[in-house]
Amino acid sequence: MGIVAVAVCLLMIAGEFDLSVGTVYAFVPVVWVILFKYNGVPILAALLLSLLVAVGIGLTNGVVAVRFGVPSFITTLGMFFALEGLNNLLVGGGDMVINEPDRGSLVVDALGQRLGGSPFYASLVWTVAVATLGWMVLTRTTYGNWTFAAGGRVGVARSLGVPVGGVKIASFALTALLAGFAGCLQTAYLGSVTSAQGQDLALLAITAIVVGGTSIHGGSGSVIGAVLGAVLVSLIQVGLILIGAPGTFYVTFIGLLLIAVVIGNSRLTLLQQWIRP
Repeated sequence: MGIVAVAVCLLMIAGEFDLSVGTVYAFVPVVWVILFKYNGVPILAALLLSLLVAVGIGLTNGVVAVRFGVPSFITTLGMFFALEGLNNLLVGGGDMVINEPDRGSLVVDALGQRLGGSPFYASLVWTVAVATLGWMVLTRTTYGNWTFAAGGRVGVARSLGVPVGGVKIASFALTALLAGFAGCLQTAYLGSVTSAQGQDLALLAITAIVVGGTSIHGGSGSVIGAVLGAVLVSLIQVGLILIGAPGTFYVTFIGLLLIAVVIGNSRLTLLQQWIRP
């Protein structure tokens, strides 16, 4: 969730949404497993090819939303249904299991191996790396400034020479890439992938970044806040389990939390506008 939250944070700062991250999270590792398990493609090459598929999905979302003027909500919702159908077609109701020799390969170990005798896995290292890189890009580069400008006052940004359309398309591609990569991390950790992998991930990621302070209207937010929001959302799940709450209550609670946080952010925004001279 942390990796996907970083990606969705950058996209939302740019003023767009992506509701298809959950199905990308499932579809990309399905492609990866099919390539190396059933078609004999070397496992690293298969991973790179599957990530290119993810980039293609993101570019498609971006071009449709930006060049054709279709709202990103509709664009990515359509992609969500398209990929969900493909996942069901490729996997069916079962799962695809990584064979034991492949599970011991260097690539799979680098993605999903346990870190020594600790309770942590390689995905933690990848999350920290992605979050650090995302923070540096957003706060220390021209592209980061363009991202804030693209989600803020678009007319002003264009008049200053910011390639708003290109920034938004690139953000869509990055979001799909990181969502697909996160799905491959989970697949390497579990040793299998199902068509249901990543259910509710879009809701959880959006909740995490909104809790972390990113505006749903674009133009403001932080990667650190998104990661902390992801940690908080995960801790809520653990806490509900510890107190014996029904498993189905988690999504209900997250939905209510999202509504409450959006209302709170809206009120704070109005208050800030009223206080400013």
